[in-house]
Amino acid sequence: MRVDFHVHSFFSDGKYDPETLVKYARKLDIHIALTDHDTSRGISRVEGEVIPGQEVTTQFGHVVILCNFPPNPPKDLSLLVDYSRENSCVLFPSHPFDIFRKGIGEQVYRFKFNAIEIYNSKAPRRANMKAEIASRSLSLPGLANSDAHVKESMGSAYNEVDCEEFNVDEILEKLRRGEISPVPVGLTVTAKLKIAQWYIERKLRLEKDTRGTLREVQGN
Repeated sequence: MRVDFHVHSFFSDGKYDPETLVKYARKLDIHIALTDHDTSRGISRVEGEVIPGQEVTTQFGHVVILCNFPPNPPKDLSLLVDYSRENSCVLFPSHPFDIFRKGIGEQVYRFKFNAIEIYNSKAPRRANMKAEIASRSLSLPGLANSDAHVKESMGSAYNEVDCEEFNVDEILEKLRRGEISPVPVGLTVTAKLKIAQWYIERKLRLEKDTRGTLREVQGN
C-alpha cells in the first residue's frame, strides 16, 4: 500500500477541497493523511478515507501529528509530544532542515519523535540529506512525503506500507515499528508549474484581501 503522510487542502493553504484530493490520490493508488496547518476541519468531509492529522506550527517550526481521530493538539512542542503519546498518535518533524519553510532544525535531537520526514518533494536536496542523517543517528523511521498543496504534487513521494486494507490503526502501528519504506520520486514539470501558479494566485489573493481590509479600516 502506498501512503503519503503529508497533504494539504483548502482548509489551510492548499488549493483543493479534501474530496478532490482523495479522488485524485485514488487514481494514483495512494492513500493520504490530511495534514492541514493547525486545523482538523477538513477531515470530517472525508472521514474514513484519510489518516487524520495536522501540521502543527510549534514555537520551533512545523511538526506533523497523525492520529486515529481528528486531533486538537497544543502548539507548544513539549506539550505536543505529551499529547501525541497520551493519545497513541504518531509525531514527526516535517522538512526539519528546510530553513525557508519553518523546519525545526536541530530540535529533532531534543524531542522524542516517532519518525522523521527525510524526503520532502519541495525541500532542497541538502535539507533532505540532513534529515536522513538525523533519522539514522536517532534510529527513527524515515518518511517520504509530497507535502502537496496542489493535487498534481501527489505521487512525488510516498511510503510503501505492508497493509492489505486501509486501516488507520494498522498503518500507524506499522509506522511506529518502522515497517515502512520511503519512496522518493520527485516533482514532475507539470507539478512544478502548478505549484508556481498556485503560489502566485495565493499571493495575489492575499494582497487583494489586505487592500480590502485596509479600505474597511480607513472607511474608504
